Amino acid sequence: MSIRNNLASCTLACIIATSTFTLSSAANASDAGAFIGGVFATKLLGNMRRSADAEQEQAAAAQQPIMVQSASSKPSAEQRIKQLDKLAAGGYITPAEYKKKKQAIINSM
Repeated sequence: MSIRNNLASCTLACIIATSTFTLSSAANASDAGAFIGGVFATKLLGNMRRSADAEQEQAAAAQQPIMVQSASSKPSAEQRIKQLDKLAAGGYITPAEYKKKKQAIINSM
């Protein structure tokens, strides 16, 4: 909610700044002030929108659970056997090696 209030406040400030540039440009009989004010307001609003989007993404990311496997923990026996199955299916190990490694995993339980 505070992001919306900040956005509204800055929008109002941009409108006031644009009108100030417009008044000064009318005195000079030039539209350059209004143009510069418009460019400034557009740039400012774009930056504010990107900032608000980044804050929302950070808030959403902070709410997501983080699943980290510590370096000291070993994969479970089931995970090791699945990895072994993939190696055998890919032809990276022979059937005899598969049986030997699988039995070693089962024995380590």
